[in-house]
Parts: sequence; C-alpha cells; structure tokens
Amino acid sequence: MQIPPLPNTEIGPQTEPPQHLDFDETQHPLEALAHAGDATAQEWLGAHYHDRKDYVHAAHWYRKAADQGSAGAQYNLGWLYVHGHGVAPDSAQALALWQQAAQAGLARAMNGLGYLYEQGLGVPRSDAQALIWYQRAAEAGDPGGQCNLGTFLQTGRGTPVDLVRAASMFALAAHQGYREACYRYGHLFLTGQGVAQDDAQAIVWLRKAAEMELPAAQRELASLLAMGRGGSPDYTQAAGWFQRAAEHGDAQAQFSLGVLYYRGLGKLQDTDKARYWWKQAAAQGEERAENNLALLAKGVQR
Repeated sequence: MQIPPLPNTEIGPQTEPPQHLDFDETQHPLEALAHAGDATAQEWLGAHYHDRKDYVHAAHWYRKAADQGSAGAQYNLGWLYVHGHGVAPDSAQALALWQQAAQAGLARAMNGLGYLYEQGLGVPRSDAQALIWYQRAAEAGDPGGQCNLGTFLQTGRGTPVDLVRAASMFALAAHQGYREACYRYGHLFLTGQGVAQDDAQAIVWLRKAAEMELPAAQRELASLLAMGRGGSPDYTQAAGWFQRAAEHGDAQAQFSLGVLYYRGLGKLQDTDKARYWWKQAAAQGEERAENNLALLAKGVQR
C-alpha cells in the first residue's frame, strides 16, 4: 500500500532541536519568517529540508508549524514518525497527528489513518477501520485513498469484492497521476476485471506508471510489447523497459532481460550479459534464471 501525506494535529509539548543543529548556517529565504513564528514559512521550510533528506531539520520546523495547527505540517511530521526519519519511530505520535489533521479535513491524513489501521501501527490492526478511512479519503478526493479503497474492493478486504467499483476508484486516482493506480488500472484492462478487456488501454496506463519508474509496470509493459499485445512485437522497446525494471532490482525483469540478450532480441546477442542478468535474478531466488545458469555451465544451448 502507498502511505499518504500528513495531517493536522496538536503534537504535545514542543521539544528543542538537538544541540548539533546550527540554523545560522542556513540562508534559506524563509528562515527569517520561520524564526519569527510564521507557521506557513515553518511548514515550507520543513518541506525544503525534507526534500533534501535533512529529516532532523525537517522535523524541527514541521513541529513548530504543527504546534500552531498547520494540518500539512502535522501530516508531514506524522510521516516522519512512521518512517523514523529525523525522529525515533513512534506510531502513536503519528496516529495523534493524523487524527487531528483528519479532523481538520485533510484528505491525505484520512488515508494515513487507513494505513495505520491496515498495518496495525499504533492501533489494533483492523481492515474494517482501514476501509472506513480509505473511503473517507477517497470521497474527499485523495488519490492514495482512492487507490487503497480500490485495492480493498478488488481483493475483498473488509468488504465484498466489487471489481466494477474497484476499477472506478483506480480510474479516479489514475487520472490524478497516482502511480500505483495507473498500474492497477492498466492491469484491469489487461485482465478484463471490472472493465472490458483492452490491450491498447492496458498499454496506455501501464506506460504511464512505467514512466513514473514503477518496476512492476515497466516489466509488465515490456512483456506486452515483446508479445505484440496491442500491435506487432517490439523487442527493442521491450528490452528498454526490461532494462529499467532490471536496474531497479526486479528479478523477473532481470530474467527476461537475460533471455533477450541470449537470443539477441532487441539487444545484440551477448551470452555474457545474459549470464550477468540471470545471476542477478538467481540471487533473488528466480528459479528459471538458476536453471538457465546451470544449463550454460553444462554448455547446453537453449
């Protein structure tokens, strides 16, 4: 599941930043406003540090803004608590923050609460409660909530299976550019679940997710292109997408890329490169790659 953005919540007593922080060294334009107590500047400054993966400074400024009631800062601070970035992992803190943000109407915080209930973080695990919060987030327009609700409807978690409604949720999130939803929506067109089977539409949506660097979508798109689903086989494009997924560590893509190298499809024939990618896949437990490596070692031609 995808974890959503952060809520609006009172965080409790404010703590001083660690002694090693030196804010005088930072010359960001928002610094003066943030030090003067402007909550918006504090939240944006926290986001600035968050983007730079300086989570300690990010947590400091999010906390300042959250203590003033900024729902966005509360959500983001809760996210840091969930992941243990810049703060010690603390699901109870994340829960409190996301509850306040959700009460303030922040849709992504509602999605966050659904995630906490789904995973049993800070609360007893409950698909029923997760479903309630995903539903609320979806109704409020959050693409993460729509995608997560779609997944529950598709798999029958906490609710009867409803593939048509699941498809509608994935569609809403996909049209907002939500990566996982683009993949799931495309996969429905591929299988004909909840929508009419349509290879061309499957390729459209899988390509969108693949372009956002989702390895599963890259691998699945490559497979469709190699098989000629939706058109003629295109091994060159397929090899390119298998390569991207393989470089992300996808074992199935690594195996398939090895096959293309071995057979010279979309890539120049290169047994050494085939062996390399099969070794990468085999290290992850891909049995087909292990079998091919064993045959290569015996000198068997495939």
